[in-house]
Amino acid sequence: MSHDASRARFTPLEYRDPTPVPWLISALGVVNRHLILGGLLRFRGLVLPEADRARLRAAVNPDTVAFLGPAHPEFLTDWMIDKEISCLCSPLMAHWASYEIVNLSPAVRSFWLANNLIANVPGGGGKAYSVRWAIAGHGVLLHPEGTATWQGERIATLLPGLADMAWEAATTLAAQGSSRPVHMVPLVWRLVFTRNAHGPLARDLADLARRVGVAVPIGDLAARFAALMPALLAHQCRRLGLAAPTARERHDYFPAQAAVLQQLRAMLAERYGALDEDLTRAQFQLRKAMRERMTHDPDGVRADRARLFELQRLANFDPALYDRERLDQERIAEVLKRMRATLLTAQPGDVLRNTLPIAVAPRRVHVRVAEPIAVHAVRAACAPGDETQARAALLATHHERLQRTLDALGNELAGETRRHAVPNALWSGGTTH
Repeated sequence: MSHDASRARFTPLEYRDPTPVPWLISALGVVNRHLILGGLLRFRGLVLPEADRARLRAAVNPDTVAFLGPAHPEFLTDWMIDKEISCLCSPLMAHWASYEIVNLSPAVRSFWLANNLIANVPGGGGKAYSVRWAIAGHGVLLHPEGTATWQGERIATLLPGLADMAWEAATTLAAQGSSRPVHMVPLVWRLVFTRNAHGPLARDLADLARRVGVAVPIGDLAARFAALMPALLAHQCRRLGLAAPTARERHDYFPAQAAVLQQLRAMLAERYGALDEDLTRAQFQLRKAMRERMTHDPDGVRADRARLFELQRLANFDPALYDRERLDQERIAEVLKRMRATLLTAQPGDVLRNTLPIAVAPRRVHVRVAEPIAVHAVRAACAPGDETQARAALLATHHERLQRTLDALGNELAGETRRHAVPNALWSGGTTH
């Protein structure tokens, strides 16, 4: 077969099982630690207390079956943290990633499959491979939120794949008469600047505003951020055909944002039917519907995708998280990253910058491991006919442990992060969070 013929048959939607190469996986662990984390991504240490290391080792070892489900606050950065964590407990651990990344080309696919990366291909064999690999004692890691949230304080809705695979593994072992434990392992982390990053953040904000086409005043980070958000809201309304809030309405930012969000939901629901109240489920619903409509209404779908991106951007700037008297610099950084990922995509340099979203200043990552969930015990106690409810309960427990552990870590680091917090002029004046 010719190279050209092979290339012509390649499709990103073709699923293939990984073909892990131990020496390559080991070498990439070293590269990741020293060149990517320590170099490119400007990490200045991974903090994982001994109690959490012990909890991780107890849940993930050759005598257990483990499915790790970490939070997913950042694109790319999280994968590198995943890799470092797997090196600590199970170097041959399998990891999930989007098929658009794994199956970018035949050569890229071969590389990622050798690194034991599972392509999330719709209808593919990734779940079956994951169950086999976890039962083999190596562990499997996937982010149950499904996509990077660029949100360091809140766990989004979890997708069911994690619980489904863990349940299948427990069922398979029970049928074999095996008593091996099956764990779902919740992990979280927070990324904290190692120094005051106000200056670099202010410059990044000014560059973003210039690129988008809105004016912000010369000044410190707090002043620029307070000017950017309402100006951008008005700009996006004009661009997307929405009724823009008046200058008076924009002065009270969060109610103005809520009104625009309501417009966006109504506009998309009119085109695609009633939307799920949960944003995570709604966005998957809309993406599927847009793919189906693309062939006969490409211009309309492109406009709708821009509205969906804006819906996501605004919904993620949730007043429950950002309507505060002061904002940590880490919170401002994540808002700016979300803006770049959704608003700046047209130029070739934007693709690279969004694919490699390097922080404006060095950071340290603090990792915590919550109490693993004993899936085997839940399954053993499950009455016939209650399997669906039991799997849903497992997922709910995983979400609760992720959020509780993340909240506790935030409280632990509060003294460090609040030291460089800035006044928030968008604060409604309510109770300080």
